Amino acid sequence: MSIRRRLMTRFIGMLAGAVVLIILLGSAATYWVVQKVNEVSLVDDFATSGLDQLINTAEIMPDGTVRYDPRLLKQVEKNQGWLQVVDEKGYVIDDFNTPDDVPKQYKPGELIAYWEAKKPFPYQIVMLIREKNGEMFTLLYGERNQTKSLLDQAREDSHYTDGELMLRPKQEDAIRSKGAYLQILDAYGQELASYNKPAMGVPNSYNIQELALRIRYPNRYGISIATFYDEQNGTTWMLSIPVDPTATGDENPYNFILTPVLIVLILSVVILLILLALWYANRFGSPMLHMLQWLQRLEQGHYEEPKGIGGIPRSQRRNGKWKRKYHVYAEVLRSMQALSATLKQDEELRKQTEALREEWIAGITHDLKTPLSSIQGYAHMLEAQKYSWSAEEVREFAGIMLDKSMYMDRLVNDLAMTYRLRSGGYQPPVEETDVNTLLHDLVQRAERNPVYGEGRIVFRPAKVPVYGHVHIPSFERIVDNLTANALLHNPAESTLTVSVHPGKQKGEFSVHFADDGQGMDPELVWRLFERYYRGTDTGTSDVGSGLGMAVTKGLIEAMQGRIEVQSTSGEGTVIRLIWDGQSEHG
Repeated sequence: MSIRRRLMTRFIGMLAGAVVLIILLGSAATYWVVQKVNEVSLVDDFATSGLDQLINTAEIMPDGTVRYDPRLLKQVEKNQGWLQVVDEKGYVIDDFNTPDDVPKQYKPGELIAYWEAKKPFPYQIVMLIREKNGEMFTLLYGERNQTKSLLDQAREDSHYTDGELMLRPKQEDAIRSKGAYLQILDAYGQELASYNKPAMGVPNSYNIQELALRIRYPNRYGISIATFYDEQNGTTWMLSIPVDPTATGDENPYNFILTPVLIVLILSVVILLILLALWYANRFGSPMLHMLQWLQRLEQGHYEEPKGIGGIPRSQRRNGKWKRKYHVYAEVLRSMQALSATLKQDEELRKQTEALREEWIAGITHDLKTPLSSIQGYAHMLEAQKYSWSAEEVREFAGIMLDKSMYMDRLVNDLAMTYRLRSGGYQPPVEETDVNTLLHDLVQRAERNPVYGEGRIVFRPAKVPVYGHVHIPSFERIVDNLTANALLHNPAESTLTVSVHPGKQKGEFSVHFADDGQGMDPELVWRLFERYYRGTDTGTSDVGSGLGMAVTKGLIEAMQGRIEVQSTSGEGTVIRLIWDGQSEHG
């Protein structure tokens, strides 16, 4: 998987995880809110919400009794209510907290009269009918309406006329004993008269909405209200009994639920985002910071990866594997490792090359000064008047000076040739040539060189005609360089075998130079073609410039060929000049 896909996968996974966590937090908060709202509903309006829950959670036992949720039964007791389960014939088959004055059996019309409040009954009844396990389930819930009873008692033989409220002493005592107060309102909700009304905290007028809310939610306002509308004079009798003095009625009853939920939810989301940011910084930012520090170290010339505790690279474990948070950047880290290794190798090679350059320059300078000193010395000798040289001595001196100048010329030409070949500025024209014939002539010419000795070169032509595209002067120089290296740098008894081998296709061939000399070690083979590896032996100035192998490799590659070296110390060396299909790309 590419780094782009890994990063996209990680980012999408992180966002998906954050969304899932936020959804879980929201779901948990919603569940908690629903539970709390249910609790508030049970308190505010148990007859509506509580009875549904009672039936939904009820379990009918084999003996006909009903098992309810204990939490809901506690709320029934708190409301001073009672429960009855009635069968189809009106018989009570199960009850809870039922007072003695509640019937155990109801006639059809009687139960309906109680339910519609058409017949006096000391309790307010709510009836709920549901099907449960294939049976009709009739549940009665009753609450004693103390306020309504007290209002009915206060209205007996009491009246309001001419702006005066007339109550009997017994009725006044009953109102005072309950801490209640009575108000008479006109058709517009303005107070006309009152009894036992507190001096503060009780309104003198009510609109329709406010009066309805106070009657509907007694626990919210802390008072239980009962009303009676007198049609004769258009007044409203309103009796109020305080049930919770701390209730104000101004606050939303759900504030105690929503406020902490919102605070907790917001804090949870903020904490979640902070944790995600820290996780993101550790998972993605830390590796990036590590790579930036690594690049800064590379800029400063330190090519090792920054290490942590114990000298172990920060991106790796002790077993050499990537740490988990670095997996996504594995490709980048491998590239940086390769870059560090390359830069380190290049730096070491640059130092070696610089050292070889200085050594080579010192050698070349010395090699140039040696023949130049000889030329200057012979020139001074010829110039001196105190000497009289014969014609033969003058010719001898001139020959030495010419030999030294030719050596200097070859040295300068070799140096120029290496730079031209390296820059690609030298492209010799090639022509189709009989390789067997060309190599035979060049080997014969080398055999006549007295410096090499007699019988040290063996030529083996190919059994079939071989033609190749070469530049003859460059090819001659290549053969001369390889022959000189093989014969001059090996013992006098060693021999050189030059052989021609045809290729698989037309125009392909190879030439092998195999000697049985002292061979080379691997380091010498690896550095054989470096320009600055060897300085010329000043004691044998006619051997060469020390650039011969670098020139040889450059000329072969300029003719679309390649060179291979195989050498074993103490056994000899084989150098192959190859022209084949791979040579043009090599």
